[in-house]
Amino acid sequence: MELKFIDLFAGIGGFHLALKSIGFKCVFTSEIDDYARKTYKANFNDKYLGDPKLFAGDIWKVDFKRIPNFDILCAGFPCQPFSQAGYKRGFKDNNNGNLFFSISEILEVKKPRAFILENVRHLEKHDEGKTFKTIYKTLKKIGYTFDYKIIKASDFNLPQHRPRIYMVGFLKEKINSMFHELPFNFPKPKILKKSMSDVMGGFVSKDLNSKEERIIGFTLRVGGGKSAITDRRNWDGYIVNNKIVRVNPRQGLEMMGFPKSFKMPVSDNQAMKQLGNSVAVNVVKEVSKSVVKHLKYYSK
Repeated sequence: MELKFIDLFAGIGGFHLALKSIGFKCVFTSEIDDYARKTYKANFNDKYLGDPKLFAGDIWKVDFKRIPNFDILCAGFPCQPFSQAGYKRGFKDNNNGNLFFSISEILEVKKPRAFILENVRHLEKHDEGKTFKTIYKTLKKIGYTFDYKIIKASDFNLPQHRPRIYMVGFLKEKINSMFHELPFNFPKPKILKKSMSDVMGGFVSKDLNSKEERIIGFTLRVGGGKSAITDRRNWDGYIVNNKIVRVNPRQGLEMMGFPKSFKMPVSDNQAMKQLGNSVAVNVVKEVSKSVVKHLKYYSK
């Protein structure tokens, strides 16, 4: 049976790409940023993307009851309100902080079998853990199990630290009762075979005139690029063959797990912003495989 999913706060389609590669079908997408929508549409030819009701902008303007039925809700909901790099205002952020509750409302209305959520690792401890506790209680109250784990992109053969918290849940009424308290098994890390030297096309060292290789790269971010190579905020500058080089969009795509064929029909600045907002494709793919396995063995 073909599993269906929806892609919320979709960005350029990291979730879409990962789930489609293992046989899922996307039936609804929401993304409010016009540049990200342009990139998304340039890479996916699904017919529903031509329907503004199914390729939505502002999620709060969507009639949740009219979203097509689906099995799994996927969302990398905006991380800026919770991130170390942002203002960490959380639910108090008037622009993005309350978007989690659109997720919980859709889950309550549509009752899909499972969800996969992604956010920055600092979400767990934001506001002394109160934010995460609210998320946990909200999802449990509407009938879902809840498991989470902080996973690095480098755990799944992407040469980038990028620690992110992944939250997975299953609708209890669609799981055999004897398995309600059975923890979800997140995928086991894989051996890192790719390095930043592979990505940058030359030897990447930790310092100038150093022979020590920087195997794993910095986490791609939104804004703040082009800092001095010695600045602790630096994330896009590398020493390649003893010269300072900045990561470009093609290299950024490789660090995030996107294929070489992926199109970025925007400026380099916009492309790097989109990549900083995206999910690590390899990680999402492996987590999704584990979700499918869980559904297969424990669903009614």
